[in-house]
Amino acid sequence: MAHSGVMRGEDGRAPHIHLRGGEVARYVLLPGSPERARLTASMFDEAEEKAFHREYLSFTGKYHGIDVTVMSTGMGVFSAVTAVEELADIGADTFIRIGSCATYQEKIALGDNIIATGCIRDEGCTLEFAPLSFPAVPDLEVLTTLIESAKAIGAIYHTGIVRTCENFYLRERSPKLNEQYAKLGAVALEMELSAILMASIDLGKRAGGILTVGSNLVTTENRYKGQRVAEFEMGERNMIKIALETIRRLDGQ
Repeated sequence: MAHSGVMRGEDGRAPHIHLRGGEVARYVLLPGSPERARLTASMFDEAEEKAFHREYLSFTGKYHGIDVTVMSTGMGVFSAVTAVEELADIGADTFIRIGSCATYQEKIALGDNIIATGCIRDEGCTLEFAPLSFPAVPDLEVLTTLIESAKAIGAIYHTGIVRTCENFYLRERSPKLNEQYAKLGAVALEMELSAILMASIDLGKRAGGILTVGSNLVTTENRYKGQRVAEFEMGERNMIKIALETIRRLDGQ
């Protein structure tokens, strides 16, 4: 298990996320976008903005009396790894990605939630942790608690293997690969989760991921084209609620 080796500024702050010990909770939700970080913080019982540097917008507050942090990681595996390493160095130990994704499966609708049981590591960043033969898998307790929480709120959710890749637009140019993964039962494509899982495994921390479907690679429906936007937004709120309830259950409440 590697030591993080994270740098600190003279004021004790991690250099990229601009947070220091005492400003981050042990439980951290990790959306990609700052906008989703703001939405998540609005669903806390109370929240305070802590920092906004580069792509990293953070809030720490409380949910049912439990300290919780949300911080955006930006787009892609490299910034996600940096986020986890710096957060872990100042006290965080449980990470849940809350992101959007495309689905490979025709019958999965926009706005549905997907709980990842593992990741295809179709990116180069995590090779620094382990060879590709090592699986990127969530912590079992986090995974099972995400499923329990999804059931409890009555959300429409699916479980399965998710592919993490580095190039957003490459998916539009690789139909044969998409068909192959779909046939194998992969449920989604996204850009950060494998990095969050592998960094957490390397550091001895817990992590998992839940996603909201924003596009379907089979039907070509896409929220960015203005399709099923209301369904996506409802699914996004369900995802955040599931993640928060997962934290509550993990904390023993």
